[in-house]
Amino acid sequence: MREEVEVLKRVQITIFGRVQGVGFRPFIYRLAQMHNLFGSIKNTCTGVFIDVEGNPTSLEAFQQDILQKKPSGAAIEKVMVAQAEVARFTCFEIAKSAADSDKFLPLMPDTAMCKECLGELLDAKNRRYLYPFLHCISCGPRFSLFLGIPFDRQNTTMRDFCMCEECQKEYSNPEDRRFHSQTNCCPKCGPQLKLVDGQGKEIDDAIETAVRYLQEGKIIAMKNTGGYLLLVDATNESAVKLLRKRKRRQSKPFALLLPNMAWVEKIALVDQREKDILTSPAAPIVLLRKKETDAIAYSVANASPDFGVMLPHNGLQYLLMSSFGKPLIATSGNLSGKPLCITEEAAFAELSSIADFFLIHNRKIIHRLDDSIVRVIADQPVVMRKARGYIPYAFEAPRKGNLFGAGSHMKNSFAFLKHDWIYMGQHIGDLDSVDACRAYDSEVESWKSLLGCQDMQGVCDKHPEYYTTGYLEREFGHGHGVQHHKAHIYAGMADAKISPPFLGIAWDGTGWGDDGTVWGGESFFVTEQGMKRFASLYPFPLPGGEKAVEEPRRAMLGLIGEKHAEVTQAFTIEELSILRVALQKKINTPTCSSMGRLFDAVSAFLGLCMVADFEGQAALLLEKAAYQAKNGGKSYSLPLLQENGLFLLDWRLMIQEILEDKLKGVSVSDIAMNFHETLAIAIVHLAQAAGMEKVLMTGGVMQNKLLVERAVVRLQAAGFSPYLHRDIPPNDGGIAVGQVIGSLIGRKLFSSSNQNAISNGILQ
Repeated sequence: MREEVEVLKRVQITIFGRVQGVGFRPFIYRLAQMHNLFGSIKNTCTGVFIDVEGNPTSLEAFQQDILQKKPSGAAIEKVMVAQAEVARFTCFEIAKSAADSDKFLPLMPDTAMCKECLGELLDAKNRRYLYPFLHCISCGPRFSLFLGIPFDRQNTTMRDFCMCEECQKEYSNPEDRRFHSQTNCCPKCGPQLKLVDGQGKEIDDAIETAVRYLQEGKIIAMKNTGGYLLLVDATNESAVKLLRKRKRRQSKPFALLLPNMAWVEKIALVDQREKDILTSPAAPIVLLRKKETDAIAYSVANASPDFGVMLPHNGLQYLLMSSFGKPLIATSGNLSGKPLCITEEAAFAELSSIADFFLIHNRKIIHRLDDSIVRVIADQPVVMRKARGYIPYAFEAPRKGNLFGAGSHMKNSFAFLKHDWIYMGQHIGDLDSVDACRAYDSEVESWKSLLGCQDMQGVCDKHPEYYTTGYLEREFGHGHGVQHHKAHIYAGMADAKISPPFLGIAWDGTGWGDDGTVWGGESFFVTEQGMKRFASLYPFPLPGGEKAVEEPRRAMLGLIGEKHAEVTQAFTIEELSILRVALQKKINTPTCSSMGRLFDAVSAFLGLCMVADFEGQAALLLEKAAYQAKNGGKSYSLPLLQENGLFLLDWRLMIQEILEDKLKGVSVSDIAMNFHETLAIAIVHLAQAAGMEKVLMTGGVMQNKLLVERAVVRLQAAGFSPYLHRDIPPNDGGIAVGQVIGSLIGRKLFSSSNQNAISNGILQ
């Protein structure tokens, strides 16, 4: 009971942001107790609502402590405080959540196991000893098991598991670290693990037996928090080759799950920034430069210059790695071109031809979440694939509206604008198969339901043949397109918090241009009045169109022609004859200005990649070769021409000089480094020609660490301010956000009313 006080004050506080699933209500409960305040807190569909009264001085201290002492996983976007009539509450309580109709998604992403839970996992005296599904208020799965708003147990797949008496006691005890932990469970009442063979027959001692099978070179499909992973011993060359054969994945690098940081340092170059990302709550895959080592089977990453590594992030992974003690391949559990498996039915149907055994559990996955991928570029973490640990992701928009961004065809993700918040969906992947498209449809519908989206307008890419374009026509019956590279610029602008005027450079593989040609080496003036194409790459023919994406030799033929043996020897006589006719008669030979295809052409000419096994392979091998240069660093000629008011980066002299260097016996590595240096200088030349101090670099090519870092150094030395992506992928994974922003702000970029908002960093 409360003591009588002479002066009482009551306030009602609404907090917007990521304040659900992070222990915020228990935090407020304890804070109110500490300050001798009374009232209640409840989850709402916009955040949390606190109705509290007490001594005015205590109330002021309470509000300050909310901001200064909030849980580490919480993110407060906005606070609204209103005074109310004194009610003389007799206690402080956590009230039943409100379910209003104006939905906001303040949910926390799935996060890595905290130190306290890890200690319990490995403590033989703890009742959760070796139980892989222990979580607390601060860690564990969130979005992957999320059914509806607000984040309460009945709105997650944990509703299938009724808490035992001990867990219920923890859940109800304000002094316990699992007070109001919606995923609370233990071996008595929580999800259960089992190991089965391909016919579904259960095998005893799941963890121990699984480890023994891995030691024997077997492949195991493991149900992770957001979908299935395929596991195999990363030190066993024959086992890795078997996985490649069964998964039909010839050379694309596999991700590594490492036992600890000591293993990371053993096989890769890693700095403190990268260590911090690896051990962060998001626990993503981080791309790290390889060390010369035979500790990892060559076939894990083949000729790639990098390893993609992650550390254990949940109890099951910790238990496996502590027993196995060596690196494992942990790659997405799917067939090539299909989405990540999230159900046992799909896993047995699709992965039985790959996996020998299945490590499964009975907690349902609602939202498929691949592992996120991060690369540190110019000392800045850049999210290249945004999923587990980073989704949901929302930021305040410059204007209100209701929009759906369908995204791109490759590396697809989608985005929603509801009122004044933009929500970015998780990585879906390439929409090349019926199953991938169905997964896209399912996730979009799920998000629409979560957000309560109705009467929305749709926006897509301008490419008429993308699945997303057809989806918009079917589901919305209307909508419009935002040009691909402009969408890259809009997404980068929001991510880098850059306001006009600036120069936006969007370099990537291919995108449907406004003139009907294939763009990919574009630069734009961005001002308050709009966006105007300023520069491009000198165009060249692309024999086979989209086929050239898979065969860099085709880009080489279109760029260099048949004059050189290196080109003609890349084809059979029959192939060359067909392509010659196609080039002459312009049959399926679009004109392109693609920087990505320029990388492909040079890579093929240097003998690095004629036919690619995965997207970006040619550029990756070219970057690797450049890192091995001993005498590289000079620049080739890449002048800026001006035709019809458009600047063109004229690659013809550069290609001639590359040909001459090759005839002189200059090493492939030195030529590759010279090529990167030339493009870095070209970025400076573009900035100088534009006369704009701020320069944004976006698009898939800007995932190239070497190119971007050299360009940043040169831009800064020349007095320019470079801007990069951080939270929104620079590749096509960010296109949907760009579509929404591009559609939202229209032809005139910013009005005077929202210009200050963006300059002040509201776009996050």
